[in-house]
Amino acid sequence: MLRVLWVGLIVLLLGLTVIPYVVPKGGKGKRSITDERLDVIVLNGTKRNRLAYSVTWYLRKKGIDVLYYGNADTIYAQTLIIDRRDSISLSNAKKVARYIKGKLLYLPDTDNLASVYVILGLDYR
Repeated sequence: MLRVLWVGLIVLLLGLTVIPYVVPKGGKGKRSITDERLDVIVLNGTKRNRLAYSVTWYLRKKGIDVLYYGNADTIYAQTLIIDRRDSISLSNAKKVARYIKGKLLYLPDTDNLASVYVILGLDYR
């Protein structure tokens, strides 16, 4: 009887500690948007305070890894989503464009910091 209790206790502890790390959250086969390592930098191109900060947390809740947020050097009329790696299909920028509307562009990455730059413009919501 005591052995059965010990086995039950061990199974319970394994269920609480090991199983959550083995079984992916969100169901079978569900993939995160960041499975392909999508790094983003968000810049505020408006005069609205804390806009880049709030957009960063919005994107992070959606599963996108924002490396840095801050202010752009100038004011932008239009929101830009700049793909720095994929010049053909702009696939990285399109993943971000699911959550933020803006003009998709390709500019080659010379500093190799992030896959996508988002510059929030005056047209942002």
